[in-house]
Amino acid sequence: MADEYPIEFDKKFNILYNSFYNYLSSNKNLLLEGFINFRLKKYFNLLDNTLNEAVNQFIIEKEYLEFISLLKMYINSHPTGFDTVHLIYSSSESILLDIKQNVIISTDNILKAKFLSDISFSSNDYTLNTLLNLLPKKIHIHLANNHIDEFINTLKLIFENRIQICTECDICKSYKISKGCF
Repeated sequence: MADEYPIEFDKKFNILYNSFYNYLSSNKNLLLEGFINFRLKKYFNLLDNTLNEAVNQFIIEKEYLEFISLLKMYINSHPTGFDTVHLIYSSSESILLDIKQNVIISTDNILKAKFLSDISFSSNDYTLNTLLNLLPKKIHIHLANNHIDEFINTLKLIFENRIQICTECDICKSYKISKGCF
């Protein structure tokens, strides 16, 4: 959003500058109240759009944080089910492994998926739902592409101190080698 600030400032400045310049180049007097009410409609529309966008962004962020809070309350109020789960993650694709490195099938039954959004069901949704059903004490996240994206950040917010990020263990290395298969 910091990158957008100069662009928005330039738009506002240009609208004000052009409005004043065009008016003053053909008029000797300026009635400020009339000028503001009738010549700055584009400027006020831009301000209105900027304000609407900021409010919408605030609401989305607030709902996201409420969702995270509800999930944190859920995991803290239920006993843990697994000791350790490994999540191998690369480019929005994930594989869950138990402590013996056996594959855990992600819960993709929508009828049992209590904690998914109503909008879309991605592989990340199924992975999150499975983790919420398993409630592991520890989640080792193995980043096959060494990239922490929004999903990983969300998991870190939800599971907090249960998360351990790894990029160079034997599991990471084996999945990096077989990256084409995954």
